[in-house]
Amino acid sequence: MKNKPILYSFRRCPYAMRARIFIRMCEIEVELREVLLKDIPEEMINISPKATVPVLQLNDGTVLDESLDIMNWAIDKNDKCNLKKSKIENIEISDEIINIFDGEFKYHLDRYKYNSRYDKNEGVQTKEKHRDEALKILQIIESKLNNKDWIFGNSPSFLDIAILPFVRQFRIADIAWFDESMPYKNVHAWLMRFMDWNTFNKIMIKNKPWKKNDKPTYFGLN
Repeated sequence: MKNKPILYSFRRCPYAMRARIFIRMCEIEVELREVLLKDIPEEMINISPKATVPVLQLNDGTVLDESLDIMNWAIDKNDKCNLKKSKIENIEISDEIINIFDGEFKYHLDRYKYNSRYDKNEGVQTKEKHRDEALKILQIIESKLNNKDWIFGNSPSFLDIAILPFVRQFRIADIAWFDESMPYKNVHAWLMRFMDWNTFNKIMIKNKPWKKNDKPTYFGLN
């Protein structure tokens, strides 16, 4: 029986996506446990009471339940694609932009995509207003993609992978608008490149929700 780290994940969660991409690129095999957010398994809550994905339980019992921590763990363990190099060489701009996307961009993304779920008495504005605020942040990326496939060159960097899952969700909120009216053509091409990327498609393969006593599903090498 394989003794592998256990990754609790949800296929469509952007935080879980970026963790899976790093595990896949670093060729680390883990036991993948797909969860339903409305039915989080007790085994996951017991090791991470905040009950959000991703959660990685290592063989020594250590639990990583922040996606950036899992990403850094992966590149420390087996950095096959020089992702750490792309991070270190661009550390200040990478940290700054990741913080913006994990904070301000995610705030507006949620209120754009799920506007009706939020209380208008708590400062929530129209979905179009939140869309436009998120769009201002994408302008930062648009200028960095001039004549380049990815932010820092010809291959995906730590920064690209950290933020692209959120841009994907931004598109999903209104695909027709994003594809036909969204003004930043470099950003559009960048996201399409990401969604066509073989690595992305491999980490998005569907798995049935995990149940106790299921035969293990392994991820990271296949």
